[in-house]
Order: sequence, then structure tokens, then C-alpha cells
Amino acid sequence: MAVTKHLRDPPPLDDLATVIERSLLSNFATASASVVQCPDLREAPFNLAGSGLSGNARIGDVGGQQHLFPQPVLDAKYSVLSLAKDMEMSPTRGFILGAGAAPFQDIGQNAELAPNLSWKANDSASDFTDKSSLSLENGTRVIKINQENSPKCEKLPSTNSALMINLFGSDGETGPVLKVSARTRTGEENFTNCIRNGLRDTYGESSPVSLGGAFLLKSGSAKFHVMPDFPPEDQLPFRDRQQLEKEWLSYHVFEAPVVL
Repeated sequence: MAVTKHLRDPPPLDDLATVIERSLLSNFATASASVVQCPDLREAPFNLAGSGLSGNARIGDVGGQQHLFPQPVLDAKYSVLSLAKDMEMSPTRGFILGAGAAPFQDIGQNAELAPNLSWKANDSASDFTDKSSLSLENGTRVIKINQENSPKCEKLPSTNSALMINLFGSDGETGPVLKVSARTRTGEENFTNCIRNGLRDTYGESSPVSLGGAFLLKSGSAKFHVMPDFPPEDQLPFRDRQQLEKEWLSYHVFEAPVVL
């Protein structure tokens, strides 16, 4: 797999907090963004595999929509640990979380993936290609559509993925992070689009800012898309994007609390 590296010089967290809060207030009744010390993310309500988000942070953007449309590319299979190596993370210790497509090759169907994986070296000769040299904590989940067309979330012992995946990697240390909150949506844009649009409008397309972390829906409900299994072979390729997004992709309302 070809790997390209793009060095980034991100703005200070205080500057990002100002931009994000201003953008959210245009679409939510109340919103705030500030820099705080990261709580231990291994504890409730997050229950993640790593303590924090600091230490040699980096982003991995793997695969993409071209592996799903116009037809699923079934050769697009990945090992998250191998991707950590491609991201130049250390096998000594690390923490990865993100979102992507589940390993259909392991679970027997297409689904959503929420990678949540940390590791520590068992000895000085640790290597991502040798799982026995690593002490893994795998809290990864898959969200799949069952035969009753209902979403089901369950733990995934595999460390694989497929098609596409976005990853945030770090040493998993505690440190300063952005705490962002919003209540009562008043505009058309959703939470993540508000943040994305605010960063783009401020820093421009030529200086993209990547963020990684966890979302907590404390109350209320939210609508999410969930990829179902691939269509039968005789129904592929997809006719157009409209068919993929409006007829194949499924949408479901989830009640709080939700961590993603």
C-alpha cells in the first residue's frame, strides 16, 4: 500500500477553542469550547482503551469512498496494527481510535467500525507484525444491521478493518485537550459540520486542521447512518450516489447515552 506523509503545524488549542465555539453558537442555543486537562478516558463514561490523547499525535486517512462506490472493492482489507506502523507509531506503547468500515472478512458482512485499541510492548523486541510481542487492550466495536433491519453494537476481537478508515493515533498520555459542548440545535448544520466549517472558513483549504477524540451524547437523541451488508452481486454496481445514500445506506435514531 502506498503511503504519503503530510507534516502539519496545527494552531494552538486556545485558538481552536475560539473558532469552534463561535461556529457552534451559529447553530446551537448554547455552546462552549475550552482547553482542559484530559480526564482518564479509560473511566466512565468513555471507557476507552487509552488514558488520553496526547503524545506524538497523528492522523491516518486510509482508503475511501472509492472502495465502496460504484462497487465495493473486496481486496481493500487492512490490519489496524499495520496501519499504526505506517503512521510511524511506536510499538512500545500507543492508542488508536477512529471510525471506518468493519472487517467483512472476519465478521461475514459489511458494517461500521469504531476502532478503540491500545498496546504496550512485552519486551524490547516488540513489533506490530507480531501480536505476541504486544499487550493489547481492544475495546473496538462494530455496529451492524441484523436480519430484522435493526442496528446492533457489539465488541470486536479482531484488529482488522476494510474499505476505509480514519484514525487518530497518539501515545495515549493525558494532557491538554479541547472540551467542546453544545445544546439545543437551532440551525441546519449538525455538530460535526459546524466544527468542520468553522475550521475551514478560518484556516482555509490549504491549511487543513485535523481533530481526533471522543464524542459523548449525554441526553436526547441523534440520527446516525449505519452501513448494512453489501447488496447482492446482481444488484451491483450502485446505479448512482443517490441509490447508495438514499436506498442502501440505513439511518437510525439512537437515544443517549452514546459514546463515539
